[in-house]
Amino acid sequence: MEAIEYASSDEIEKVISTFGRLDVENLDDPNRFFVGILDKYSRALDEEEAFRLISYEGHNIKYEKNFIEFVLRCIREYPDFHIFVRNFKSINNRELKKKFDSEEVKLVLNMKKSITEDSLIKIKDISIIKLILSLSTREVFFSNFFFGSFVVIGNFDLSFPVYCSNKETFNDCTKMASENGLFIRTN
Repeated sequence: MEAIEYASSDEIEKVISTFGRLDVENLDDPNRFFVGILDKYSRALDEEEAFRLISYEGHNIKYEKNFIEFVLRCIREYPDFHIFVRNFKSINNRELKKKFDSEEVKLVLNMKKSITEDSLIKIKDISIIKLILSLSTREVFFSNFFFGSFVVIGNFDLSFPVYCSNKETFNDCTKMASENGLFIRTN
């Protein structure tokens, strides 16, 4: 697929030198980063609130646009953008067909043919970026979205961990999140 390009070995090395590994969520010591959770809510919800607020069908779709706009803003501000996909071929086709329209399903199935396991990729086509992000917001497949000095990690319940290499970037991310109706909360 021509819209998808594999990162060079130099680009991979640059990401690894910043974050220690591509699967940042598995870091042994995340405390060397400024870490927060990109979320629709400003605080962690208790069990009752979570059941009431996020368990209804359509919750993720309702707020997906906020996450997409946040990522697109990040790409404009931090154009050193890569996506880490791990085991892309494992996407559950039944779940995919349940949560996406037929054109999007076709596109993802085509991408499954061209993306190898554990790949750091570059994508210039905004519609493909939105689609891969939607795979995370709709909880079909999670990717890591790298922006040079920070990474956003796809996760359940629209609670995406954010790891920043410095406080200034963390503050910038927090501001961009707020401008898109989101929060980066710290625990």
